[in-house]
Amino acid sequence: MEQVAEQAGDITGEVFQHFFVQCRTSHALMDHMDKYMLGRMLDQVLLLLMEPGDAELESYLNFETKAHATYGVEQHMYETLMNSVRDVVRNDLNGDYDAEISAAFDERIEYLLQKIDTVAD
Repeated sequence: MEQVAEQAGDITGEVFQHFFVQCRTSHALMDHMDKYMLGRMLDQVLLLLMEPGDAELESYLNFETKAHATYGVEQHMYETLMNSVRDVVRNDLNGDYDAEISAAFDERIEYLLQKIDTVAD
């Protein structure tokens, strides 16, 4: 993520633009959010993608998925948002996005989606 920040700067706008194209229903849910709120949301997503799982992760995801469900957030939106982060990073890193980074992203996204599915049930 440091490399992306160095090469592309703040990717918040790019990530959410991609996300809204991929998941049009999410835009209506989030149209009241300003760039600062979107930045804080992306910050949390990036932390989830970068931090190793720990005992607090499931509790955090449980709280967040229940809170977001009250706004109409659907399970598929989490995957679409995380995939949007991955796609923007891949695009912004150009040739520096290699098989190792790709595998790490895919593995972490899958892990988080499994945790989200577990706490959502």
